[in-house]
Amino acid sequence: MATSLFAQTPVQSSGPAAPVMEVFGEKFASIKPAPLNQSRIIIYRMRSVGTLEPVNVYLAGRYHTSLLKGGYTEFCSSPGKVEIHAVLNDAQYQHMGNTTPVQPWSFQAGKTLFLKVAEAPNAWGALIEVSSEQARRDLTETAQQIHTVSRAPLVQPCQTPATVTAVTAFAATPAPAVLAAPVVVPAPKVVPSRLYALETDALFEFGKADFKASSFNAIENLVQNLLRDYSKVERIRVVGHTDAIGSAKLNQKLSLKRAQVVADQLKSRGVHPTRGFKVEGLGEEHLIKVSCGRKRTPENKICHAPNRRVEIVVTGAKR
Repeated sequence: MATSLFAQTPVQSSGPAAPVMEVFGEKFASIKPAPLNQSRIIIYRMRSVGTLEPVNVYLAGRYHTSLLKGGYTEFCSSPGKVEIHAVLNDAQYQHMGNTTPVQPWSFQAGKTLFLKVAEAPNAWGALIEVSSEQARRDLTETAQQIHTVSRAPLVQPCQTPATVTAVTAFAATPAPAVLAAPVVVPAPKVVPSRLYALETDALFEFGKADFKASSFNAIENLVQNLLRDYSKVERIRVVGHTDAIGSAKLNQKLSLKRAQVVADQLKSRGVHPTRGFKVEGLGEEHLIKVSCGRKRTPENKICHAPNRRVEIVVTGAKR
């Protein structure tokens, strides 16, 4: 099964001050130049599209993001040929969208590639390249998709683009000395809790709490995102959720065990919030999809996939 980190809609957890999952981040502001030795890629969906289902994006066969209406993703990568899957309603493929027809794209150093999800009913999930002018117009109605964590190894932090330094050919008469104003360093910005969601089908076998060896990258990518987003982590709340198949009591115990495993994995990678971890298991109390059956059938297991998740709620100082 292809690994994905998934949550389609905002989810309200329990507790008087429970945070709401942040599906979107900041609104698109401007097109930045591509770094000299990297390619910058922007993939987006228009807010005006009709379907609510996500478009899962896979880069070279590895899960990257789930684009909702009005969402965009931006990243840098080394130049080269890359195959991209863009799959509408990946659940119908049992989250194996990286086995569907693929589109090859060329990532060029120093260039930005703008890819838009096609809106034609018979082409949902296909990507089309657009000009920077069209992308600039379209992106004004989008916001950054932040509710999942990329597992694509080719995604890299963007290097700082080279700057042009002005050279003075002739020295002018020195200006009178001016006392510089004191530099005020702003305090780190403490932001409301941000919620990341890990789809547990990618981490555990069905009905079990033993961490898959093949899923360590998912935790590593989550840690890298935390380090990128926060200069200081104050507290982390790890909440396990299951589907509604089987006993509610056993589901609660299973969700708690899975949450503890995820918390232990974060600790083992050096994540130590100043105010500690809080680990909870809510079982089937907060389902994302409520129309699935309770019997253990292949159809119900697929339907319940979004409900099987671990939520990591992080509070701290944003970078």
